[in-house]
Amino acid sequence: MTVHTVVMVDDGYGDQRPAPGPSNTYSAWVQPVGDAAGWRAPVGAQVGWSPPVRRKIVFPPDTVIDKWSAISFEDDGDPGTRWAVVDPPRAHHGASDRMRFVTVIVEGGGQSGGSEAGP
Repeated sequence: MTVHTVVMVDDGYGDQRPAPGPSNTYSAWVQPVGDAAGWRAPVGAQVGWSPPVRRKIVFPPDTVIDKWSAISFEDDGDPGTRWAVVDPPRAHHGASDRMRFVTVIVEGGGQSGGSEAGP
């Protein structure tokens, strides 16, 4: 799993803009998640909208990640698919150091929203 961080740089107009930062590779677990109401189909799916694919990723506690990061990992045999972090990372502290970890919710996975085949 590769975490692509973002750094803020000068935009030339006196403000800041995001730019690609360093990338780091980690071992992590990936879990599918449903929508906020549970595992029912999202309302948009009832009218033909494709619901976003979401995953929860469980990282080691020393992972460098923030809410602007992107993540890539092999998904269904497609290496390097980029996922956007949609929920700020959460640090979890257990009873011991072995029980510490960081979780993020990511969305995307290369959905194009349309058919790749021609008419």
